[in-house]
Amino acid sequence: MTGLAMLLAVGGQAQSWEVFDMNTADFPSNNVTDIAFDSQGRTWVSTDWGLCLKEGANWTIYQTQNSGLPDNRLLCLDVDSLDRIWIGTLLNGVLVYDGTTWLNFTTQNSPLPDDQIKCITIDHRGWAWIGTFLGLVCYTGNEWRIYDESTTSYNGLQLNGQVIEDVAVRPDGLVAIGTLNGGFHYLTDTSVAVHATYIDLFPDNTQLGVALDNVADERWMVTPSQGLLRQGGSWVGGPWFQYSTGTSSIPSNALISMAMDAQGRPWVGSMDKGLIVRDPNGTFLSYDTLNSGIPDNAVEVVKVASDGSIWVGTPFAGAARFDPSTPVFEAHNEAPAQLFPNPAQEHITLTWPLGVGGFDWRICDAVGQVVRSGRDPSGSGAMVDLSGVVAGTYVAYFRSADHWSATTFFKSRQVP
Repeated sequence: MTGLAMLLAVGGQAQSWEVFDMNTADFPSNNVTDIAFDSQGRTWVSTDWGLCLKEGANWTIYQTQNSGLPDNRLLCLDVDSLDRIWIGTLLNGVLVYDGTTWLNFTTQNSPLPDDQIKCITIDHRGWAWIGTFLGLVCYTGNEWRIYDESTTSYNGLQLNGQVIEDVAVRPDGLVAIGTLNGGFHYLTDTSVAVHATYIDLFPDNTQLGVALDNVADERWMVTPSQGLLRQGGSWVGGPWFQYSTGTSSIPSNALISMAMDAQGRPWVGSMDKGLIVRDPNGTFLSYDTLNSGIPDNAVEVVKVASDGSIWVGTPFAGAARFDPSTPVFEAHNEAPAQLFPNPAQEHITLTWPLGVGGFDWRICDAVGQVVRSGRDPSGSGAMVDLSGVVAGTYVAYFRSADHWSATTFFKSRQVP
């Protein structure tokens, strides 16, 4: 472990993952809810117990006791062209921080319909699109526009569902809206178009993440049960494509988040299979705790930085950053890792025929959390102290220069 970040690089052929959490970066919580980048190269991370700012190698933590935050429970972020950070809270509306002043919009001092903020998107005009449980808000800087299911919705443009999960805005002003159980929406200045299971057999009425590929003129979205959706051609009548475990090589239909990179590749966060990317040739590649340094297989946030690096946020293991130009590990099942005794009590010894020159190892519990980790520099075998580890089933992962292996074992309760 070096500095504030744990480098999970294993040899020249492996990925270099930086993991930022309560141990490596003094995060106030390992539940990361959103990530945003400003023009100064800084990274902002919201958690369910405070705000984190990365400047170079250093992290600054903002909480109610040392800032203008009225609530440590933060749900979403975005940055505008002035490098002001817009922050959505669980119960206290929207914060706008310019580095000095904290401006708070709530239902008490603004037209916001709800103080629980689910998403924030700053568009190319600097307009803030704010998703709540009670509708979509567009703040232009001069005007508040409220879109919901009621007849008083802005310009009479009524939504089919008003629990807003994600928003993306195209340079021509087309707004793509993902909702919870209300169907997918396209919004213009004069119209609303809705796709839903009961309208046009749309695969899923919930879309947890939306992304636009403006180069290829395509719209993408992720769903919690029906995989990855894509629309090509015109948004009016253009063909739809569905990528599910039944129709493609995507490893999971339970998807949470997504982002597009400069190459037009959608990066997708799943609930159970880690981070997934689709290449333009149609190939899906996944990064999980078995073949990469990603700290958790549940990826609630995916963001692409200006340098092309990929950031993920997890609900239990903090945030992580990696360079996607490096490959995933190659599985090598001919020489499986070994451990003994199994069941183990206070100690277990890890050995691996392919780890002659040294290998890295880690032990994870049933939900993927790392309980022990280290390196055997000689490759002769590592004895691991399991004192304090509760009884249960665990997975031991082994990595050498370009291979990995894994095996399970049971930690039994020590007999007095």
